[in-house]
Amino acid sequence: MLDLMWEFDPDSLAALTELPDALIERVMARGRWDDMRWLLATAGRERLRSYLERRGARVLPPRELRFWLFIARVPEPQATAWVRSAREREAAWKG
Repeated sequence: MLDLMWEFDPDSLAALTELPDALIERVMARGRWDDMRWLLATAGRERLRSYLERRGARVLPPRELRFWLFIARVPEPQATAWVRSAREREAAWKG
């Protein structure tokens, strides 16, 4: 995971009691399998769901968003609406 967070000191990351949104977002968007497992084990489903509600649904790509919505056990109707919005957002950027 440290390769994703190159700008952070490893000792300061280890000392964190609350994961910053930037770290959660980066692992959700670009993490490898081990990084994703670490995130789930460290943050827990409720913290991940809270992040997704607050920010993740607006910034994550649709594929990654769908995966993390499933992991966080977000109800299907809400998950589908968020992924649809992410696809529309992505399409707007592609023109």
